[in-house]
Amino acid sequence: MITAILLAMQPIPADCTDEHDAITEMAEAIEQKYVLPGTAKRSAMAVRSKLQQGAFNQNCNDSEAFAKQMTEQLRNILNDGHVFVEYAPKSSRAGEDDWLQEWRDGARARSFGVRQVERLSGNISYLHLTDFFEFSVAKKAMASAFELVSSSDGLILDLRQNPGGSPETEWPVQWTFMASGSTIPLHHETRDGKKSDMKEPALQWPRYGTDRPLAILVDKTTFSAPEAVAYSLQAQGRAVVFGSPSGGGAHMLGDAVPLTGGWHIVIPETRPYSPHTNGNWEGTGVIPDFQTSKEDAVTAAQKWIAAELESKRAASKTETAP
Repeated sequence: MITAILLAMQPIPADCTDEHDAITEMAEAIEQKYVLPGTAKRSAMAVRSKLQQGAFNQNCNDSEAFAKQMTEQLRNILNDGHVFVEYAPKSSRAGEDDWLQEWRDGARARSFGVRQVERLSGNISYLHLTDFFEFSVAKKAMASAFELVSSSDGLILDLRQNPGGSPETEWPVQWTFMASGSTIPLHHETRDGKKSDMKEPALQWPRYGTDRPLAILVDKTTFSAPEAVAYSLQAQGRAVVFGSPSGGGAHMLGDAVPLTGGWHIVIPETRPYSPHTNGNWEGTGVIPDFQTSKEDAVTAAQKWIAAELESKRAASKTETAP
């Protein structure tokens, strides 16, 4: 037994000392902070075991490559696509020096998240949102988009190719399709218990309301914040979802934890859940009501809305008939 353990242990390469110290700190942070305690303990043990076996000895001469490697490894170990490691030696917080800032800087080129607004036949609107930038950045574009679709009889909300973003933008998008004073659509909890609920937002654009048909499109490129919109509205019975299962990233990130060597790890610390299901979409994704191919999703949604509108018109005629 002792021989097997000794054989499994690998010497630390001379240039990997900082990396090994950082990995030890990553395991500790995961065990202390990851939102699901059981998963946290098992994952931390797995990281320590892999470290002892020399599984992380690559990229010790490239800090950014090491961060990318560890991000991929930890996502596989935790089965959580939100956790990430970043090399940011000049920053006190991860995300300020690299991809997050690049994403923010690209907001204008991405039309602040509003990719397409179109009026289809039958007075059905189509709105494609590809990012949820911070609300202060996105609100003018979002307001213009929701103003344009506000007079339609039904709406297709396309959330495909949307990798996520800010909860402060996701939240009012949900409420656009809910009645004022509705039950809070998503609660949040940490390992310490339920967090205070977010308040109903004061919308900066017309409320679409609850009476007109709403179809939401998702696929595996729909991740995190847009999944919250789709899952919440589907759980309430407010929207019908088309497409294929979404990416499955429900957990929300905490503050960055600084590590030896200038790296940071950011760990999911909050679990959202719907009061209608007591669950969320972590790992499973949002499961469509109607599974369709990428090419057929818009057409299928349009046909469903048209049928809903025709059914309403027929019912209205019956009610008003002498």
